Amino acid sequence: MAFRFQQFTVEDTRSTMKVGTDALLLGALTNPEQASRILDIGTGCGVLALMMAQKSKAIIDAIEMDEDSVTEASENFDKSPWNNRLACFGISLQLVEFLTDHRYNLIISNPPFFKNSLKPPGEKKRLAKHDRSLSIDELLNAVSTLLNKHGRFSFIIPADRWDETRKLAGIYQLYPLKLVRIYPYPGGKATRIVAELTPEKPDHIDESELTILNEERKFSQEYLDATKEFHYF
Repeated sequence: MAFRFQQFTVEDTRSTMKVGTDALLLGALTNPEQASRILDIGTGCGVLALMMAQKSKAIIDAIEMDEDSVTEASENFDKSPWNNRLACFGISLQLVEFLTDHRYNLIISNPPFFKNSLKPPGEKKRLAKHDRSLSIDELLNAVSTLLNKHGRFSFIIPADRWDETRKLAGIYQLYPLKLVRIYPYPGGKATRIVAELTPEKPDHIDESELTILNEERKFSQEYLDATKEFHYF
């Protein structure tokens, strides 16, 4: 189910950008406060990196394969109050894995192969080459290398892909730490899961639910409370 776009408000500026509900929820439900170095995989216009910058003091590396998106993200970073902590690189995740010695406290991603499944046919075709460049298996493999031993990988996926993703994550010794099941409206099926994985197997998984719309099909109070830092109505 596709939701209408919201306005993302960058703190202390008058600028706004369009951001989809998936990215808004992922950024709002991810806590980067203890992270000193963050990697945003497939940054697009840069919104998740900006959200992490607003909520932390971390250095943030954002990567993106689409040239136009790299330009857009870089411009958005330059205009933000946190431009000295943000950088966008037009390189693949595989190349980052090969080149860098950094081990990240937090990796965040709205994975392109899930994101693009919701797009119309023409847009899917345009992005097909990019999708083929990174599979979920490759993503988890790279994340397991790039995270430090206490790090977290935060991402959003369609709910019906969670079992597959969890099994693959186990192969790379990444274990669920937090799960938020996202429901579009009361009585509906969960359509998304915001998950956090970590290399250290936790004793307990923090599981919760969030419903976007209430019975009147208006934004629920829990949704508004969760995302209030990043939009206005």
